[in-house]
Amino acid sequence: MNKIGSSTNIAIIGMSALFPGAKNLCAYWENILNKVDAVEDAPDEWAGAYFDPNSTESGRIYTRKGGFLGKLAEFNPVEFGIMPNSVDGGDPDHFLSLKLARDAIADAGYTDKPFNREKTGIILGRGTYINRGFVTALQQSMIVDQTLDLLCQLHPTLDQDTLNSIRQELKSSVPPLAAEIIPTLVPNVVTGRIANRLDLMGPNYVADAACSSSLIAVELAMNELISGRCDMMLAGGVQAATPAPIHMLFCLLGALSHGKIRPFDTSGAGTLLGEGVGFLILKRLEDAERDGDRIYAVLKGVGTSSDGKALGLLAPRLEGEVLALQRAYENSGIDPDTIGLIEAHGTGIPLGEQTEMQTLNHVFGQRQGNFPRCALGSVKSMIGHCIPAAGVASLIKTALALYHKVLPPMLCDEVNPALEIEKTPFYINTEARPWIHGEQTPRRAGINAFGFGGINAHAILEEYRGWGLGTGDWGLGGNSQSEIEQPITITNWSTELLIFSGNSKQDLIASINNIQQILQIDESISLANLAYTLSEANTQHSHRLAVIAKNVPELQTKLKQALEKLADSKCTKLQTRSGIYYTAGVKKSGKTAFLFPGEGSQYPNMLADLCLYFPKVRAWFDLSDETFAGIWENPPSRFIFPSPTGLTQEEQKLGENQLYAMDVATEAVFTGGMALDELLHDFGIKCDVMVGHSTGEHTALLASGVSRIKGKKQLIEMKRLLNQSYKDLEATNSVPKGALLSVGAIEPDFIKTLLNAYSGRLHLAMDNCPNQVVLFGSKGDIDEAANQIKEAGGICMQLPFDRATHTPLFEEMASALRSYYEKLDMSAGHTSLYSCATCTEFPSDPETIRDVAIKQWSSRVRFRETIENLHEEGVRTFIEVGPSSNLTGFVDDILRNRDYVAIPSNTQRKSGLEQIQLLLARLFVMGKEIDLAPLYKNRQVTPVNLDVTTVQNGIKKPSPILDLTLPIMQLRPEFAQSIQEKFHSQQPADSHFAPEKPSPLTVLPSLEGGEILSSPREAKEILPFPSRGKGEPAEIQTMALNQPLQTFENSAVSSEVSLEEVRKIDAQESFATSSETPVFSDDIRLAVVSAHFDLMQEFLASQGRVMTSLFPNPTDNNGSE
Repeated sequence: MNKIGSSTNIAIIGMSALFPGAKNLCAYWENILNKVDAVEDAPDEWAGAYFDPNSTESGRIYTRKGGFLGKLAEFNPVEFGIMPNSVDGGDPDHFLSLKLARDAIADAGYTDKPFNREKTGIILGRGTYINRGFVTALQQSMIVDQTLDLLCQLHPTLDQDTLNSIRQELKSSVPPLAAEIIPTLVPNVVTGRIANRLDLMGPNYVADAACSSSLIAVELAMNELISGRCDMMLAGGVQAATPAPIHMLFCLLGALSHGKIRPFDTSGAGTLLGEGVGFLILKRLEDAERDGDRIYAVLKGVGTSSDGKALGLLAPRLEGEVLALQRAYENSGIDPDTIGLIEAHGTGIPLGEQTEMQTLNHVFGQRQGNFPRCALGSVKSMIGHCIPAAGVASLIKTALALYHKVLPPMLCDEVNPALEIEKTPFYINTEARPWIHGEQTPRRAGINAFGFGGINAHAILEEYRGWGLGTGDWGLGGNSQSEIEQPITITNWSTELLIFSGNSKQDLIASINNIQQILQIDESISLANLAYTLSEANTQHSHRLAVIAKNVPELQTKLKQALEKLADSKCTKLQTRSGIYYTAGVKKSGKTAFLFPGEGSQYPNMLADLCLYFPKVRAWFDLSDETFAGIWENPPSRFIFPSPTGLTQEEQKLGENQLYAMDVATEAVFTGGMALDELLHDFGIKCDVMVGHSTGEHTALLASGVSRIKGKKQLIEMKRLLNQSYKDLEATNSVPKGALLSVGAIEPDFIKTLLNAYSGRLHLAMDNCPNQVVLFGSKGDIDEAANQIKEAGGICMQLPFDRATHTPLFEEMASALRSYYEKLDMSAGHTSLYSCATCTEFPSDPETIRDVAIKQWSSRVRFRETIENLHEEGVRTFIEVGPSSNLTGFVDDILRNRDYVAIPSNTQRKSGLEQIQLLLARLFVMGKEIDLAPLYKNRQVTPVNLDVTTVQNGIKKPSPILDLTLPIMQLRPEFAQSIQEKFHSQQPADSHFAPEKPSPLTVLPSLEGGEILSSPREAKEILPFPSRGKGEPAEIQTMALNQPLQTFENSAVSSEVSLEEVRKIDAQESFATSSETPVFSDDIRLAVVSAHFDLMQEFLASQGRVMTSLFPNPTDNNGSE
């Protein structure tokens, strides 16, 4: 067998997932990104009498919380050629594993595509836990017989016919134990069934390594591929059900949380169990590339170890965990410093997390610099601990993170300070964030799985770079980019844009009513599918409506509101804050201008969600990091997208200040502007003119084509050159410093007077709009001027900049930048470009273009005059292309009460996605040309039937749902009643039955000499039990307990009751007989049996129901004691 080495690459080409709250792979990923907590309370009947939140006893459960599959456990046996009657009493692991294996093959594209089945195998991580199949066999055999045996002891006079009828009733109340069920009782047959049904002829077996099972299964599957014995492998993990007895074991250990499962949180006090199944389809990377497979991620290696002689079998050991990680990195040749994400074992158990953090610190070292670099998460915070399936849940999450280039969040309310994470390279990632990466090495991630019994595993995954942005030339300034394969993005977005159109208002209303009817008929319609279908319909009619909705119910509400408004014949236009837009009759709306903002528009996490939805947006930030990799100590993204945790207050403040430093600020604004410009270009949004505000002109030069840069390599060179120019000037103290003051709500004449009073010490740097100007001066002069402005009733705020840009003081620096501009190829662009320094269009002569570009650095920003000129020249639509919405507000102030529309493409008040959808909605109802296809590119959307007369026919019937609970024996009420009546007919008039719930303390009668009987058999053989109603009952004596009382020492389950736990027996409360309360031998037998029920309750709970049904409290029969 070949050793796993740095040259070994295994591709993950298919995956499937079924976890709490997620019926498939797509839903699982979306739930993770949306931070869905799928841990919930189990139904009351799940725990039954076992649940006691205050109990510390064995056989009790103090929490009903967990991650349960419930109704998601769909399985149609007919689809797999399985007889339905062979499913109910079987182990659900077998059937859900089969379904998920098939789904993974389908996800890999091999449902119909041929592959070598003879060299395809299955290895599944699976534990041997109590399940429905085992309990079915137990109930149908031993438990039924035990119950009947006990009944015979309780009532020796029962005739055989009655016993047979009870037997039949009990056996029919649980699934039958037929020959078809037997395979599900054999643990390894779970993979054998998969091989059989899917016709796979490679090896099939299970691997049980507790919580590490899935990763061990993956390592074994990799070895099969590396050795050449197999060409394709299915590997995964399963824990389809966690019935109450499994929770009992964890409660006995005190391992379960009473509330939430919160790894690395101050509130973390234990784990919670989860259910789930997941599969990976693996191939050698070169084979996957040859066969054209879609590749989620590349497995680089798995390291494993044991804890050796740890403090205990269930206690973690630092040395063992460290060894697993070290082996993984040594064998794969991967440097831990290149890891950007760790999916932790993270169970929520404090001791385990402290040990895990120590392990990571030992391997990754202490933090270098002021900022963390590696995200840390645990999907268990959302779905619980799926035990043998926990590893595959983490693997799937991590592979999707690499595939989508997203750092997925975990649930953590407050990071536990005892972990001292601020001293480590890590931070707890609590938000879905773009995984910006500019290094030459691919994105990489590690996965921990540390199992009970001291089995440890660590897997290393790497992104696949065979396709995607970042490998070729860039699309710049409207230039077309070659089509390249992109990952399937999130299907269900946080909001959707839905558009309607009609030749008349009546046609539009009819179209809306049609959709309303369809939504009432089919409640399962996907909002994404409906939005896609409407976008593909005829959208060119003159009456147009656009609605932005979060879900189907919100859409129905908004459509109802729209219909109410449209019913008014006077309604010709509609625009609401909730996201409803309507125009009656499309008219020409004049020219369109793109406005690019400059410094001051950047903000932390700007465009973050757009990076998740649109890969091209994220790719621009990747380029930014790549540009300064190895040049800056920290990449720009570290300040643009700061880590949500792991920073001290001082470090947070340092990061915020750095975002406004000249180098990072200009880079952030440029990157954001270019990303949005390319996105709008993809949507088919065209403009007639462009304008750059302050340093936004640098973006506008490139976007308009005036500055001609060919490809990614040249762009990186020019960005580095400009940044070096800044650095050189700052190094020579050539950049004049002072303070900038934003001023509003004051008359222009006051500003003029103020400037004159300071005799050139104050400068009007920016004339943005009638209600905002920006002044520059020394810190002292600015403070003094601010006081005067406030006294005059104005509003002012000091800006987080100190540079004298856009004043004559900056002329020297501006001249120094000429060398940079001279290296740029400049000429007339594909789009007209206006300068805020001249308020006119840029010239076409290259040298004059450079003069104007240089001039803007030391000239006042005359944005107000520029917008006035554009409006006079016919521009009626102004679209801000960059972070924030500052320029849109300026335009609103400048053109107030005139015919215009100003719309930002981004704002801090809404999500990035919703604001883009709002922009598209407004342009659509205005009649502007747009293309909505990018909203659905690489999303798994399908058309919806819009014919209301046939939509009912397309509604799919749900698949049968597997019962994941344990089968419980019970009697039908009418049957129990008939047996009770039969018993009563055999009783003398003065007899009583035992209480419904006998005392939990069993006190056996004593013999001569004080010997205590220890078993019901001994009692039956020795005690002179008379027949019911004949003679006197045996005398029952009290006894003193000087030592624990042990009952049923021959039973598989035994219990000890200590003296302190026994209620003192008063002489008046003894079991001695009296003439008023006769005690019969059956009462003694019931008391004996009671303890046995207590001891085996996890298996025999159903017996209690049976006994209660047959022997109710006497008050139920005659109304008196």
